[in-house]
Amino acid sequence: MATVTAGFQVLPDGKDVNTDGMIPEIIEVVKDSGLKYDVGPMETVVEGNLHQVFELIQKAQQVGINTGASECITNIKIHYKPNGVTIGDKKY
Repeated sequence: MATVTAGFQVLPDGKDVNTDGMIPEIIEVVKDSGLKYDVGPMETVVEGNLHQVFELIQKAQQVGINTGASECITNIKIHYKPNGVTIGDKKY
């Protein structure tokens, strides 16, 4: 299975939910995933096969729920090439 890169951003929706509390927890989930990653100011980019990437995003959304959001909106961008694409390929 080809390697993809995916940028994602999890946004909580709930009364008085602050992203500052959940972002460090989401970053820990990303670190624990074993996938290569790059944390940016607006999104986190990860590298892996599509199944691994979606599994990680599902866990990240659950962090939002566990920290008090009633629901999460997740923005996802996926870069796919049949021969694979890495974070390093995207650096300039």
